[in-house]
Amino acid sequence: MRYRIPLLGNPSMDVALRGEYIAAFGSACYMSEGPTPTFNCFYKEEDMTPKGKACTDAQRIAEVYGAAPYSKDYTCQPDGKGNYTLQVGPDPAINITITYEDAPLQSSLIEIKTVPTEVNGPYRNLVEVTPIKPDKGFYCSSGQVGADGTTMSQREWVLEVNRKAHGGEIHSDLAGFTWPCEDENCKPTTCTEKLVLKDPDDEETPRYDPDRAEVHHVVPRKDLRGCRWGTNAYKNAAVISARLNQHLKNKVPPEKEVTQINKVPAYTP
Repeated sequence: MRYRIPLLGNPSMDVALRGEYIAAFGSACYMSEGPTPTFNCFYKEEDMTPKGKACTDAQRIAEVYGAAPYSKDYTCQPDGKGNYTLQVGPDPAINITITYEDAPLQSSLIEIKTVPTEVNGPYRNLVEVTPIKPDKGFYCSSGQVGADGTTMSQREWVLEVNRKAHGGEIHSDLAGFTWPCEDENCKPTTCTEKLVLKDPDDEETPRYDPDRAEVHHVVPRKDLRGCRWGTNAYKNAAVISARLNQHLKNKVPPEKEVTQINKVPAYTP
């Protein structure tokens, strides 16, 4: 349950306006999952204080939209029904309602040049035998039996498929990807993802080696509000270094990541 502020215009369809709200209000705003996605901004209860983010953002709705600004002389007031009202003009009748309601899951589609795009990574052809759910790791059964006779997890199966495709080596699915980082002297530099990664199942690979291969959720398990988001579907998996995984962790996938990962040919088990 979250508090929703009433936006002006139609940001669900208007990409430019959607961008304006995101720039102004940040991670509170997102497109919902479902057959009819909608764009709204939701806030936690602690944001509903008189000086809280929900009220201050609500006062800015009109100016972000490009209309006559709302008055900032008033604060949010409970309406006795679980919602809040905010007076936005000198007449007490001129107010908006901030409603307390179920906040839908964020859409897993990532906008690429304004086009909502599904993550469709290189493991998309692997057969799903376990329930696919948001905020679930790749630790459920893959249905595949390993060399030791035990059933492999999804993570183990993804790594094994990667090895088989590269003659026993593990290759990064985002080789060549660049991102801002710091060098050993803490100075800004650019990091580049290596092609060959260290095998996590090799006893000689240190547990915290930055070049160790990890199975990454392209759409993170949780969104920026800490709510359930990315699933354990194979199409959402990518093998990358621990170093890059740490950089991408808990972020909305950048356009260049989704574009690059979707271009990787599907692996054949």
